[in-house]
Order: sequence, then C-alpha cells, then structure tokens
Amino acid sequence: MVKKNGVQSVDTIPGRRIVLSAGVGKTNVDELKWLTETVLSNAKAWKATGWAYIADCSQMSPVTPAEGGELVTMTKKFVEAGCKAFAFAEGKSLMLKVQAQKNTERSNTGVTEGHFATVEEALDWLKKEIKI
Repeated sequence: MVKKNGVQSVDTIPGRRIVLSAGVGKTNVDELKWLTETVLSNAKAWKATGWAYIADCSQMSPVTPAEGGELVTMTKKFVEAGCKAFAFAEGKSLMLKVQAQKNTERSNTGVTEGHFATVEEALDWLKKEIKI
C-alpha cells in the first residue's frame, strides 16, 4: 500500500525485499524525515536478510544543503537497518545524479549504489547484481 506525505510516496515491491520511494517537485526536511521513518518501518522485517532501496527522483527538484544533510542521515540509518544497496532512478538529470552520489559519499557508509534512468532499470540491476 502506497503511503504519502507531501511530495513523497513510499511503497514496497511485491515479492522482493525492496522499498521504493518517489517524489514529485520540491521536497523539504520534514518530508525527508517522514520518508526515512516510513522506509525503515517498511523494511524492518528484512534487517537480518538485507534489503534494497530505490529512490525515484526523476521528477524531483534538486535539494538544498539542509535537505542534502538529511539525506546523508537517511543513508546512514538505512545502512544500519540492513540496506545493502541504493538505486537511484534519475531520468536524464545530471544534477540529481551528482547530488545523490555526493550524499552517499558524505554518509561514509560504503553502501553500493547505482544510477539509472528508470525504476525498471534499477529493479533489473538489483536482481542481477545485488541478488535482491
């Protein structure tokens, strides 16, 4: 079941240990905090076996430094909760790809990440390369 708050939505991929979030437009720190807690709640049962996260940011606006800091915190919490890989569906936005890479780098978690044009490409990569 899709959960929504502001411009953010969260769902799980049936039959797989993957949480998918999507946003449209401009987000804020409060929405990102909600996003973090909602994803963690959805993935709680998979901590021991590992899970993956897909962020569909293809329709998102770039984030501010404050929001970027919240995304770094989110990354750390996801890895601590058993997230094995992050996949970003960024459409054709180079700016979103650069921001996502920098946020993951700043988290100092070493989590595996992939960057794709579509969610379908991200799902395929997670299945083939990460085995989730």
